[in-house]
Amino acid sequence: MYPILKIGIFQIPLFQTLTLIGLLAFTITTILVLEKKENTQKKTVNRILLVCALSFPILVVSAFLANSLFHSIAEKKLVLGGITWLGGILVTLPIWLLFIHFFCPRIKGNALYYFNLLIPALALGHAFGRIGCFLGGCCYGGITDGVFGVSFPPHSSAAHQQVEAGFIVHGEWSLPVYPTQLFEAAFELLLFVGMMVFYKKLRGHFLETYCFGYGVFRFCLEFMRGDDRGSVGFFLSPSQLMSLILIVYGILLILYHKRIIFKKLHQKMDAYKKESEIYGVHLGQDVKSVLKKLHELKQNGMLTEEEYENAKNELEKRLYSPSQDKY
Repeated sequence: MYPILKIGIFQIPLFQTLTLIGLLAFTITTILVLEKKENTQKKTVNRILLVCALSFPILVVSAFLANSLFHSIAEKKLVLGGITWLGGILVTLPIWLLFIHFFCPRIKGNALYYFNLLIPALALGHAFGRIGCFLGGCCYGGITDGVFGVSFPPHSSAAHQQVEAGFIVHGEWSLPVYPTQLFEAAFELLLFVGMMVFYKKLRGHFLETYCFGYGVFRFCLEFMRGDDRGSVGFFLSPSQLMSLILIVYGILLILYHKRIIFKKLHQKMDAYKKESEIYGVHLGQDVKSVLKKLHELKQNGMLTEEEYENAKNELEKRLYSPSQDKY
């Protein structure tokens, strides 16, 4: 635990700093994936980044309310404070997806595909956040005599909790605990690397990979946790309950991709995709590039003059219409 980095007269809070680094890593990775790997237009990339910025406050508020709810259940009175990542992400994921659908009309119908492309960046950003948790002394594990045990200083949350439980006296360092923050950071980094290594195979399924991978890992990690996370009123911890919900998200996504559920939604999305393909805006294509391609087809004799003019007029309406400004 090293919450404050002192450089001369400056004091740098490391939890907040690592959180900012995580946000920066998320932003840079998102830009690289969309622009370099997917060749997405800059206007679309900027719109997606704007949607991410709008979604972040929702994540923080949801994380705060979920944590407050579970501690209120445990204390049987209103308790406000703290955040829980799972509580924030469970609420924000579907809202984030809807934001992309409604606020990024250029990729309407492909919102889920593009949302998938943000997941590796999300895992990387969260990994830095968990390192920040370790430095800040929160989210620690239970007492252990194993090789991975880490002791926290007297003023830490772990030491304070152990004083209240009678394990140590005031002013002592904590007994060794599992550094569950670092375990989680390592898993998130592994998840990020796996997604990038198998990018072509997984890029349409990053979200369900995250829901299953992180959900199962977090459920198991909870058996090592030692901090107070509140209660849900029965045998599961709050994080275990939310992990199960995250896994359900993954199951629903698989069923959706296999067209077993939400069939009417599939039909609507297919219609949006077809419109995007007609106008050359699907997956980063531009209307102007399609016009150029049409001209080449006409010169090669593959399109008649009439076919070329009809297609050109339709595309130019799309390109120069006032609604184009919204892209």
